[in-house]
Amino acid sequence: MDSVVEERRRSRKYDILLLGATGYTGSLTAEHIVRHLPFDLKWAIAGRSKSKLESLASKLKELDPERIQPDIEVVKFDDPRQLGSVVKNSKVCISVVLYWQVGEVVVKSCVENGTDYIDVAGDIPLLRTFIDQYHEAALDARIACSPDRKIFSPGPQRESWRRRADVSGGTASSMLAESTYDSQSLKEAKEPWVLSPIKRSQTSAPTNFLNMRKDPTLGLLSRSSFSAEQNRALVHRTWALLQDTDQAYGPNFEYNEYIKVSSAVGGILRLLTLVLVRGALKFGPSRRLLGLVLPKPGEGPDVEKERASRIKFEAIATADTGSNPVPRAYASFSYPSGSYHTTALFLAQGAASLLYTRNLANHVPGGCLTPAFLGEDLWKRLQNAGAVLRVNLL
Repeated sequence: MDSVVEERRRSRKYDILLLGATGYTGSLTAEHIVRHLPFDLKWAIAGRSKSKLESLASKLKELDPERIQPDIEVVKFDDPRQLGSVVKNSKVCISVVLYWQVGEVVVKSCVENGTDYIDVAGDIPLLRTFIDQYHEAALDARIACSPDRKIFSPGPQRESWRRRADVSGGTASSMLAESTYDSQSLKEAKEPWVLSPIKRSQTSAPTNFLNMRKDPTLGLLSRSSFSAEQNRALVHRTWALLQDTDQAYGPNFEYNEYIKVSSAVGGILRLLTLVLVRGALKFGPSRRLLGLVLPKPGEGPDVEKERASRIKFEAIATADTGSNPVPRAYASFSYPSGSYHTTALFLAQGAASLLYTRNLANHVPGGCLTPAFLGEDLWKRLQNAGAVLRVNLL
């Protein structure tokens, strides 16, 4: 770990600060911390409502009354000085707030106060703002800021997954907010290299007129993933930041993402769902109607059903060698719970990696990075917490 970072952290009260702890994803992250992080961790749960924080603290104590219990910090996001006093007392901040409302306030506070930061922001225009405004400052200040939206971060060329479509209130709120950006920002957000400091043209793998293709290993794939644009932008940022290093992905690297479907009919239904939802989000009346029926912040899928579901990611990497046959590798990541528990896994274990090891790829001191920069240390922590990672050559 960087000696400057070690010295800066020496007098801080909290190892981890969990901001937005009482939301749906925040509470799952707090639960994961209690179940999987060291019992002597000094941490705090933070948010606007003291009563909600106290209720969460009681539930966490029931999970493990023997471990050190989290402190409660009531924060005012409209008071930078008060927020800064809490952030400055923390070594690592996990932010699970409503990013479109107060996300930038938290990032700014972490950069100014020397606190490493991790979140799950997936709003590309907002991520672009974070990068444009704070990357250089975070780099100079040796602060690691990492959006953890991209779960399967090391960047295979093609990826597919199957998961439940239920969303939390925070996700719904972000979807509604993102659709209100001006048309130019939304157009630029679709560019594959929008978050990359190196721009390239994308040559996507061909699909048929239904936006489907068949991979010999993964099967039938549909270009209908709701998160494809965000994930692609983050993976391409990783590619650019590691260019000209011994960990580079190669000059012709590109990433594509799909949903695995069982039939052409299933692929058509997925695509129609994607088109209809995105269309509804574009227009004021239908957007307001969606706002009435979608979950509110703090709400989400049934926790036990979510816990009992299983998430699986599969990836194929095709080598850029020009040889015949072309070398290919297969990788899979699975976790015995749903997408929100998996998000909590990555947030908590990503924060633990920043806290205990902080061995960033290519020894970069900081900046607006991606989860890939946590490297092998993060993968080991994920596996120790129950995730299964398999890799083999085809």
